[in-house]
Amino acid sequence: MTNLKYLVPKRLRRWLNRRRQAAGRGLLVFDRVTDWSVLRRVRPYRPNFGVARGEPIDRFYIAKFLTTHQESIRGRVAEIESDQYTRRFGGDRVQHADILDLNDQNEQRTIAIDLTKTADTPVSEFDCIICTQTLLVIEDYGAAIRSLYRMLKPGGVALVTVPGICQVVRGGMIGGVGEDWWRFTGRSASKVFSEVFSPENVVVQTYGNVLAATAFLHGLVQEELTQEELEYNDPDYELTIGVQATKQGIG
Repeated sequence: MTNLKYLVPKRLRRWLNRRRQAAGRGLLVFDRVTDWSVLRRVRPYRPNFGVARGEPIDRFYIAKFLTTHQESIRGRVAEIESDQYTRRFGGDRVQHADILDLNDQNEQRTIAIDLTKTADTPVSEFDCIICTQTLLVIEDYGAAIRSLYRMLKPGGVALVTVPGICQVVRGGMIGGVGEDWWRFTGRSASKVFSEVFSPENVVVQTYGNVLAATAFLHGLVQEELTQEELEYNDPDYELTIGVQATKQGIG
């Protein structure tokens, strides 16, 4: 069945997938959580981060982090897997956008790259690299961080998000080969980036609270929480960690 889908033109597959997602999200009205007693259960209320019903909660924090640092999204920008955040937050500050990916099935990819092979990555090419929710699926995340540093121009900025509190994601994730390896804390993220970029060039922000974390683990979506509930930050419940790492020097 997996092979049969490739008989359908890619443009039609994308259109069908968008229609399927829209239909699924329209069903939120029927299973929207208003009484949290339904979460007293040993299996999650919804699987797969709730993507079939709305926007996953961690994406709220990713967007919040990128909004805070959007002025750094400028010049030549690279983003992992797609350019959705480059387009959303970079605007006319972006002169050129590249999409980095290991997956040769990604038609949007402009540069084929394996972040664990640092010696093969381009040197001082980018003013900004956006790397969201990627390091968790790279076994040698240290090599990936060194690659980010190598690819940045002097003065360039890496904007990175990693998961804190999160379910395990099963199955191949990057071109069918990446596996779910890591979770981070604000302190550990600061340590591993500071070892490459140096401490004075690393800024870490954590996002989340116990309500948001509980909702996220059960597959509830942004539409089921209030703005105030999403915005409240409790540093003891790190759902998403954002890292701004700057390569020392003058761009």
